[in-house]
Amino acid sequence: MWLSWIPKAWEVRTGAAGQVEHLLAYAGTAGLLAFGFHRAPAWQLGAALAVLAGVLEVGQIWVPGRTAQVIDFAASAGGALLGIAAARILAGGRITTG
Repeated sequence: MWLSWIPKAWEVRTGAAGQVEHLLAYAGTAGLLAFGFHRAPAWQLGAALAVLAGVLEVGQIWVPGRTAQVIDFAASAGGALLGIAAARILAGGRITTG
């Protein structure tokens, strides 16, 4: 969350496209959450992360040098879904869908 709202001048990037960074960050976060909260319905975890992605993206409107982009939101939300799906597969279906 902190990295989403720091000024552009403070950023340290990986060199990958921003959307790839979003996708991987949310996939990792979602995977860990899905394992940690394995009894929570997957759709709730996905919805919560999608809402968080939206809030963080809109918040960038007020951060110097940053912009809010729908494509970044889509990459974040998509990464959340991929991370939850991967965790569910790795857990052998022990992560409930709801």
